[in-house]
Amino acid sequence: MEGMRNQLGSFPESGEASRAKQLFYRLTEENSIRMISGEQTPALISAWASNDVIQFGTIKLLAGGAAPQQTEYDSHPGDAVFYALEGPLTFFCPDSGETFHVETGEYMYLPENTRYKIINFYGHTVKAIFAIAPDF
Repeated sequence: MEGMRNQLGSFPESGEASRAKQLFYRLTEENSIRMISGEQTPALISAWASNDVIQFGTIKLLAGGAAPQQTEYDSHPGDAVFYALEGPLTFFCPDSGETFHVETGEYMYLPENTRYKIINFYGHTVKAIFAIAPDF
């Protein structure tokens, strides 16, 4: 079972159906929803689970280019936590003007509807695991 982008919000199955059936899933990178997010500044995303109560997966920012690689501005209708698996990552929150440097092994918490972007200032790929409690 490999996910498709149009399954966001109901992958690997809708939360309601999964809870009713008491289903368990083994989640891997290979059977996740894999996509490129962002038109101007792309990031690689793998969503391992995406339903009415959680989105969970990884985000990767490659290195290189004339400027630092970064995501486009984003926000979520739910609280988000990022774990820097391969850091460091820099989070910029334009509404508050704050910048946070998150080292490998550290976490970044973002309250719901917080606008942010992730920036890779370094010469290697950075990767974070994320969990978002959405309101689809």
